[in-house]
Amino acid sequence: MKSLKTVPAILISLVLCSCDNSKSNANQTSSDSSKNTELSRLQETIINEAKKMLPVKVDEKNNLIDITKENDLINYKYVINSSKDEVSIPETQKMTTESLKTLYCSNSAQVKQLRDAFPNGVSHNYYIHDEKLFSVQLTPASCTAN
Repeated sequence: MKSLKTVPAILISLVLCSCDNSKSNANQTSSDSSKNTELSRLQETIINEAKKMLPVKVDEKNNLIDITKENDLINYKYVINSSKDEVSIPETQKMTTESLKTLYCSNSAQVKQLRDAFPNGVSHNYYIHDEKLFSVQLTPASCTAN
């Protein structure tokens, strides 16, 4: 499952490059309610633009099939086109987590915008058929943890 290393780059490109309005006016408003409304609009714009491109074949065995949000958290759903016996879940989860954390914690302007747009983080969820194999959840605090 070494091909999962390409997933983060594709996701960031999908979500942010498709959305020209990646900076909101939320910081310019004085009301918390207005900030929340602007943040919610930004999140919806990002999600809706990304969904237009779904499903996305990440590589020969992995497809990104859905993107949703919940409580300022962006959720990615992937389907792995393999049997469960073909996947070393602990190894794949470890490799995927390291790769996603490296990208999520990078200083890229686009990644920073994603972190700002979804302050509760990101959840990458991997399935074979309808069975969830594992999830990788990252928050801004993940970037300060050792």
